[in-house]
Amino acid sequence: HGVDWKATSLALEGWGPLKESGKCPFGQVPILETEEYGVIAQSTAIMQYVGRVKEGAAGANIAEGIISDQLLGLADDFFAGIQKVQPTILNQDMPADATKAHWAEAVPKMLTYLEAFTKGKDAFTSSGITVGELSLWAVLHQMVLIEPPCLNAFPNTKAFYTRILNLPATQKVLKGGSPVGNLPAYFLPN
Repeated sequence: HGVDWKATSLALEGWGPLKESGKCPFGQVPILETEEYGVIAQSTAIMQYVGRVKEGAAGANIAEGIISDQLLGLADDFFAGIQKVQPTILNQDMPADATKAHWAEAVPKMLTYLEAFTKGKDAFTSSGITVGELSLWAVLHQMVLIEPPCLNAFPNTKAFYTRILNLPATQKVLKGGSPVGNLPAYFLPN
């Protein structure tokens, strides 16, 4: 969305000192340090901040802003559900039966709702790249890395995912060209 920012690389071994510094209000990353508002914690709050300061990032009007906010919430729901059952780079000990059940039952159910919400389109707003859409795409991308065929039964959701995947800016980030550089996948594949 064209918001200028500077990344600070954080290796796993650097996390302890940062957490102990008190800079992270909730003891978590990501955080965004701003001159005007100080530290903003929580990825959703950061995305909402970007939506407020960058024209069009939260949608072209109130209706699109509501859609963007709903997609932010849905992205959080997807992520929270996956995090409860999916092995990660930090916690590889997850019960296999819970992981399988989540991918067989919960994910298709939520994707069915999302598929209906697409209304047959590959974008939810006029720009197709609001902070809500990009946040949802990021979680869907993690899901595809975990379980590659997970979107196959949901053609409109897959079209939305593929459209954003193919954007030059997305490809740049995926190839390590963002200020953060290359990041490892958080979730481990099934």
